[in-house]
Amino acid sequence: MPLHHPLHIAALLCTAALLAACATPADREAATARHSAATAGLEGGRAALASKDPVVDLSPAQALAPGARGARVRWSGGINAIESRDGARQCFTLLHATFDARGVLQWPRDAQNFVACGPGHYDRDLVAQFTLVSLEGHVTGQQMLLDKPVPVMEIEALYRHSDCVQGSEKSPECYAGYLRPQSP
Repeated sequence: MPLHHPLHIAALLCTAALLAACATPADREAATARHSAATAGLEGGRAALASKDPVVDLSPAQALAPGARGARVRWSGGINAIESRDGARQCFTLLHATFDARGVLQWPRDAQNFVACGPGHYDRDLVAQFTLVSLEGHVTGQQMLLDKPVPVMEIEALYRHSDCVQGSEKSPECYAGYLRPQSP
C-alpha cells in the first residue's frame, strides 16, 4: 500500500511521535535509581514514628483553633502547589481528603486546604502536583490562602499513595510508601 495518501502519512507521523515520546530503558533506569535513593533506609517508615506523640483527630478546619497549635496530626490530600522557601525548605499546598471504611480516598464537600512544610526537597518524579499523599506532623500555625486562613503543618513523615491502576511497583510513578526529602 503506497504512502501517498495524506492520511497514511499523518498516521505514520503520529506513530513516530508516539514512539519517540516513550521512555528509553536508560530513562527508566535513571528514574528507578532516583526512586531507590529517595526511599532508601526507610525500613517501613512507621517504625521511626513509633516514639512520637500520638496523632490527634483534627480536621484542617478544627486545626485553626488557637489550642490546636502543637497538635500532632495525620492528614491526606492531593498536592495543588509546591513552593520552595528560604532555608532549603519545601511547602505543599494540599486539598484535604479523608479515607472511607474501605480505604478509598474521599473528597469532602466542604473543601479544606492546608499547607505542609519541611526541610529539603522531594524527588519531583515522586512528589509533584496532583500527587496523593498522607502526612504526619505538628500544626505550627496558619497562613492566608486565597483570602482564607489555612493551617500549616511541619512535615515529620510523608507517605506517597500510588495512583497506578496497573504497572510495576518498581516503576517510580507507581510507587507507594514513605519518602524522605533529598538533602539540601
